[in-house]
Amino acid sequence: MTEPQQSALFAKYMELLHWHVARIDNVYVYFRRFSVFGGIIKIHRPARLPSTEQLIPIIKEYKLTTLVIEPTEKQDQKELNIWCRRMVKHIRINSSPYLPTKTTRIDITRDEDTIFKSFSEAKRRAVRRATKLGVTVNASDDIGKLIGIKNKSAGFLGFITTTGIREMWPLFAPKHASIVLAYDKNQKIVGGVLLLHWEDISYYWIAGATKYGKKLFAPTLLVWEAIKESKKFKSKWFDFVGVWDERLPQEHTEWKGFTKFKEGFDGTLVYYPLIYRIVK
Repeated sequence: MTEPQQSALFAKYMELLHWHVARIDNVYVYFRRFSVFGGIIKIHRPARLPSTEQLIPIIKEYKLTTLVIEPTEKQDQKELNIWCRRMVKHIRINSSPYLPTKTTRIDITRDEDTIFKSFSEAKRRAVRRATKLGVTVNASDDIGKLIGIKNKSAGFLGFITTTGIREMWPLFAPKHASIVLAYDKNQKIVGGVLLLHWEDISYYWIAGATKYGKKLFAPTLLVWEAIKESKKFKSKWFDFVGVWDERLPQEHTEWKGFTKFKEGFDGTLVYYPLIYRIVK
């Protein structure tokens, strides 16, 4: 299985954001020089670990100083340890993960009634409550509206959370991306979700809701409608993209709130190998 970050579309997206792209052993690697912080090379969710012999010349040529490696959940930990110990002789390996080290996935091959009944009682009640309060959810192709609601929900400097999304959308949509927006009874947007659909997984890529939308239980209804939207793409799994990882108790503690929200949908936990323990 290939994750979106290892696709030709994502490579094109990174180029649009002014990253250099190389392909080593069928693995996309992304690297860039920053005048103040030096250079960084990122390898996100590779199906296999790329050749260290081919990576080292790139590191030296571009004077890269930091390596970020984010393995898939299927990566063998022992093999990963050996690979990292080879690389740490040539470059600093980032110990704090950029991508989540834990996620939760819902099996959406089941019929809608079975999926809905698997939610917690509180989540089922929230879906019904949102509907009763007049919240509606519709598919959209307006990335601007999604960006606007996400920026608004994220508060001060919220625009950082949507950096690059405008460039990503036309590359992935409509075959591999879709949007669902929530409206109140006055047809004002109160929430939205950007989904990426890749192979047999739909990813809950970006989500946001206003304070008023949260009072209307719009986020819960949005998840339910996003799942139904994902079934239209023939996906087998709905991936929440990330939750707080108890193995790294000091990392991303701000994620605990939305982790509790996601737990109510009865997903299967997925753990990724930890680089943190290798290089610390």
